[in-house]
Amino acid sequence: MECDVAREALSARIDGEREPVPSARVDEHLDTCADCRGWLQQVTTQSARLRMLAAEPPLAAVSHEPHARTHRTRRPLRDWRRTALLAVGVTQVAVAAAQGVGLNLGLAQHHGMAVSGHLLNESTAWSLALGVVMIVAAIRPAAAAGLAGVLSVFAGVLGAYVVIDAMDGAVTAARVLTHLPVVLGAILAVLVWRRTVTPGPEQRAAESEPDIVLPHNASRGRRRGHLWPTDGSAA
Repeated sequence: MECDVAREALSARIDGEREPVPSARVDEHLDTCADCRGWLQQVTTQSARLRMLAAEPPLAAVSHEPHARTHRTRRPLRDWRRTALLAVGVTQVAVAAAQGVGLNLGLAQHHGMAVSGHLLNESTAWSLALGVVMIVAAIRPAAAAGLAGVLSVFAGVLGAYVVIDAMDGAVTAARVLTHLPVVLGAILAVLVWRRTVTPGPEQRAAESEPDIVLPHNASRGRRRGHLWPTDGSAA
């Protein structure tokens, strides 16, 4: 009997499957082939290790993923991105509150017309909402994805209007400074979002794959732990 046929049969035997050749012939071959006996010992050890990994409790498997554990347990005060986003969110809420109680905050009159009361109220409500969501995203990073998209678009459009209004003399330097938390919030939201992105199923599987050295002339089969000869079935 050739070694590749014997090893295919032994691999099936380990997995509890039907052997392609009579087991007695396989045993006779093992008695006379030291290479196949060594191969069988290696495969048996690897198969036992795979079964132990498959039977490992989920909590124990999580303990082997330091990056995932870090993302779950990271607190705002231990991540400068989230701490900064929290501070910017509080600042944005303070700016909105100051504007809401009637402080001017650099609002300029354009062509003799002051900002209307309702438009000012809308601006205050929007500024307050942005500040609150920044604080929420700093505490719960899952919300940073949506916040990053909204703030990025808003900061881009707002920046264009600031340039246009500054050229027209319709905005003051003090008012421009009140927009700084929005720009910083957009940058920090993107950083927090990118920091907390979880890997996909394929990437997690690749990272958690145990470092198993296959015996000579063997490759991974269709099922985990089943080893097949590299030249296919010879039965």
